[in-house]
Amino acid sequence: MAVIQYAGEYIIDECILCTVGGLEIDMTDLVSSINVYEDIFQNAISGDISFADTNNILGNARIVGQEKLKLKISTPQEGDPDDRNLTINFTSSPLQIYKINSKVNVNDRTVAFNLSFTTPELIRNGNVRVQKSYEGEPADKMIKDVFRDEELLASKKELYYEETSNFFKICGANQRPFQFINSLARRCLSKEYNDAPTFLFYETVKGYFFRTLDSMMDRKNPKMVFRELTPNANQESRERVDLNLMNILHYDVVSTTDTISSARSGLYGSKLLLLDIVNKDYKEYDYNYLESFDDDKHVDEFNAYGSEKAPIASEQIDDYNKKISEYPDGVLHVQMIDRDTPDGLYNPAYSGASQQIDYMGTDKWLQRRKSRIAALNSAVTLRLRVPGNTTLQAGDLIGVNLMKKSSGNDATDLDPTLSGRYLVRKLHHMFTRGEGLYKHEILLECVRDTVSEAFPSNGVACPTSGPSTEEIIPLGSADPGDIIY
Repeated sequence: MAVIQYAGEYIIDECILCTVGGLEIDMTDLVSSINVYEDIFQNAISGDISFADTNNILGNARIVGQEKLKLKISTPQEGDPDDRNLTINFTSSPLQIYKINSKVNVNDRTVAFNLSFTTPELIRNGNVRVQKSYEGEPADKMIKDVFRDEELLASKKELYYEETSNFFKICGANQRPFQFINSLARRCLSKEYNDAPTFLFYETVKGYFFRTLDSMMDRKNPKMVFRELTPNANQESRERVDLNLMNILHYDVVSTTDTISSARSGLYGSKLLLLDIVNKDYKEYDYNYLESFDDDKHVDEFNAYGSEKAPIASEQIDDYNKKISEYPDGVLHVQMIDRDTPDGLYNPAYSGASQQIDYMGTDKWLQRRKSRIAALNSAVTLRLRVPGNTTLQAGDLIGVNLMKKSSGNDATDLDPTLSGRYLVRKLHHMFTRGEGLYKHEILLECVRDTVSEAFPSNGVACPTSGPSTEEIIPLGSADPGDIIY
């Protein structure tokens, strides 16, 4: 294995375009750029690849947008060159070309092509439907079945999954495979993480994942720790590849907490009303974010500053003698339950001979899941641009060290608000080639659902006060001398 010479170096080990005419064209020397996109809320990766064709190879091959692409990219490093954890390898499961974005004549001898690609599972998903029923099987078993079934997704890729604690009796009802999996995943409860209802089904360049947010955050050590390169770093430090690989090239603070949108999305609190139309009964469930905070894993589950409870909201008492999470009526969910048994309303979705396997368990997942997803949408979000490597993927936990802007050149004075552990929500690999230099950079969108130090809860210093007046609006003036225009 070659030794890495500079941060962001990469090697295209293989790039073969398989045409509809049966040709396999080696495009390795013609690649000018590659983009790959991952997202934990998307079922498939996507991307595009650009070629600079100087010999009219693609023109003669008659590209139509139905080709396949065998691609293997690696970062020079020690280890097995075929280790999928160290490479981006789509040689055994080629990518699917689905669109010709552009064809531009650069000069008399060069034509630039840009082709969009995705994974075959996404193409397959649009062509088949689930027409199967499952009789009380574990949810993870059903998802594996849909994923592997030759009549459905028929995928041969790696599938990393978590076991579920609930069983379902369900029918596919002509849903597309991803639609079926997503509808099932949102009701699944984790067997390992306190019945966590945060399952996601997504793909990275390493394979497919069916896992909870809790499992992503349950990591003692971040996979990587990125930091700003200090302005006064000596020349030796700047030339060290290992340090530069962890350097933050640029960052933006994309969003912070929006209290109004968070409240309306069910982050802080909500009410679920279950109505039993057979037994003429109902039951209410109130969700409280601050009280339920410790039920879930968070990015700071293991941290350097202890286990202080630090949610993304203050526990202060407002002017109405309530905390922000003590307003369940802010969001109301209503679920109709039709069960011809007296205890049908309250029976949870667990396995067992005496328990119902087709109960949807809305009270077990709906409010808690919505709050957890809303926390990611409302928490502090950073966009980082860092030197690329082929080991990082969406769903990884990373560390970010950012300096206080008022700290001058003191690299040890970290920003207490922005520094810490983050979950990689989206990832964009950017491979470029120009002037003989192979350059790989990664754009990361990462979030944290806690703060480093708990927000103060002493209360706002200026409570609402003042006289309350009520006055009837008078009619128009009765004085004929008034000028109205």
